[in-house]
Amino acid sequence: MTNIPAIYQGKLNTLDQIKVSPLSRAYTFSDSIYEVIPYFLGKPLCYKEHFDRMIQSSHLMSLDVDFDSVTKDIKELAATLNNQDGYVYYQISRGVDMVRSHIYQDDLETERFGYAMPASFPSSPISAMLCDDDRWGRCNIKSTSLLGNILAMNKAKSLGCQEVVMHKDGFMTEAGASNVFYFDSAGSVRTSSLSENILPGITRSILIEALKDTPYSVKEGSCSVADFNDSPCIWLTSSTKGILPLTTLIGTEYKFEENFHGYLDIAELFNSAMQSHLSVSE
Repeated sequence: MTNIPAIYQGKLNTLDQIKVSPLSRAYTFSDSIYEVIPYFLGKPLCYKEHFDRMIQSSHLMSLDVDFDSVTKDIKELAATLNNQDGYVYYQISRGVDMVRSHIYQDDLETERFGYAMPASFPSSPISAMLCDDDRWGRCNIKSTSLLGNILAMNKAKSLGCQEVVMHKDGFMTEAGASNVFYFDSAGSVRTSSLSENILPGITRSILIEALKDTPYSVKEGSCSVADFNDSPCIWLTSSTKGILPLTTLIGTEYKFEENFHGYLDIAELFNSAMQSHLSVSE
């Protein structure tokens, strides 16, 4: 971990040298937001969309952020990837308290932290577990408050799964770190409509746009988990997963049809859209 480029309050260093106060509100209250921007051969995927979502999250949390400094930080980190695949993780907290307090001071200095990590992104199908959605009610804010996700995903790990698909009262919300799409028994592509319970995923929007005006145009709305029993293919979307099908979904009768032509067509349309987005400079 010694050579991972990292930045704190505008100063570039290595991750092992970054020192953060235990009174950072990111640490004591999860009073912070984050973004993960993927890079392919040094090119960002949907940089503007990620940046705009970070701005939106900051507004929803009443964070006063100098986004010119954020831009500078991210560009410095991205430059260290040197035409590699990887990602930039970037986090903004409300600041560091003098003494831990639920009510924050109005004059806190915003705390900025990030790092750049070379990485390969998964492409093989994974398994998941169906579970209740026990997270807080404002998942449209990309907050670091992820305890509900963590508890669910680690329970799934104990069952040999790499993800969870969550629901409220029998209606799908999203996965632990992804959005969810599936084919229903009528052959329609479905996903949950956006709400305060669902993060507006960047890859989600790429896929929906890519499928518009095709036979696979996405139907957004309320999605019953009972649909999974008859689905030939359920898949996830995220910045680091791209699109990734599920082999099994524990808690349902779902059976993955590996060569289902509909999903193969969608994967091709998505990959083409990805290349188009990568060809656009940040």
